[in-house]
Amino acid sequence: NCLLWAARYYTFEVKTKRKGVVETYLDAHNIKNTQVHATTSDGYTLTMQKLGVDGGQPVFFLHGMFESSAMTLAHGLESLPIKLAQDGYCVYLGNVRGNMYGLKNSNLSPWSSEFWNFSVRDHALKDFPAMLNVIRSETDKKITVIGQSQGALVSMMGLSNSPNLNKYVNLLALLSPALVLRIPTNPLVKLVFTLPPSYFGSPLFFSFVSITQLFIPDFVANIFAFKALEISGMSLRPLDREGAGEVMSSTPSGYLTTDSMRFYVEVLEKGEEFFRDKKGELGGFDVGKVDVPVGLWIGEEDVVIDTEKTVKLLKDEMGNSLVYVKVLEGYGHTDSWYSKDSIERLGGDVKRVIDERRSLGRKNGVEVGAGAGVGAGAG
Repeated sequence: NCLLWAARYYTFEVKTKRKGVVETYLDAHNIKNTQVHATTSDGYTLTMQKLGVDGGQPVFFLHGMFESSAMTLAHGLESLPIKLAQDGYCVYLGNVRGNMYGLKNSNLSPWSSEFWNFSVRDHALKDFPAMLNVIRSETDKKITVIGQSQGALVSMMGLSNSPNLNKYVNLLALLSPALVLRIPTNPLVKLVFTLPPSYFGSPLFFSFVSITQLFIPDFVANIFAFKALEISGMSLRPLDREGAGEVMSSTPSGYLTTDSMRFYVEVLEKGEEFFRDKKGELGGFDVGKVDVPVGLWIGEEDVVIDTEKTVKLLKDEMGNSLVYVKVLEGYGHTDSWYSKDSIERLGGDVKRVIDERRSLGRKNGVEVGAGAGVGAGAG
């Protein structure tokens, strides 16, 4: 409990009362940016960063577990959001409740236990729609959604649960989506899924890392963070240590709640059927209700996600809506956003698909609708 309170102090009183790492980085490189706020149905205020061209094709990024929008800038000036902004897109960097950009609620204090009574379901059913609706209110164009790991899962669940939002999305890009989970074999990854949710979900990991950040310089902490990614098998490719190092100090940004950990254990146990829950009997959702064009980029050697089963699930359930698949040879789970070669191998490929859909929309004189294909790729 002492560790938890000290970690909360560092997060709530230190991190959130200085200018955010995203804004600081963008300002330092003279990249115009503004904050956009979304309020959920249960009173959480979520802060997004907006950069690029007002009126441009909107692109919405959503981060993964333990993270914030800072990790979308893991390649520095070569990061995909910055490249898209420079090319005329209007880019929104999203944040879910509980990270350093989601610590406000109109009725609850983050110091209260009630504030943390949420799970991944709340990210999907409340946070995602709130942010998407704010973006929708600022544009008359359809939105490209890019979800990373948990962010991809949240986006899929959000669109499945709110079919009325599908018509506002012209492409959903899934980067290593946390869908069909793999039974872990790596000792470190296995430890996460065998710890009781009450231990891991209560911020044991969060407390330890946050307290460490109080006393250890960022460059030292980053050495341990990168080594942990390698030992766990999460990253298999050479890491972009310079780019990721600038924002790594923001991780963990918030922590995985007890209910969120229970959610992931449930997903692991139920497998593909969790995502084929057409009658709502399993507490899952139906990916077939996601009626937007979907692109999938996934590592061949992911230790968290069952790549083969995830690809099969989406092909079986989405049909023609799955417009692009690329399995990245030699990639682990986090290589999609941390490895050096992901700048071009993944980021460049995602941008190409986004550009093609934008061009197709301009050619037709309308926004691109669901089911329009852009081809397929191989790793």
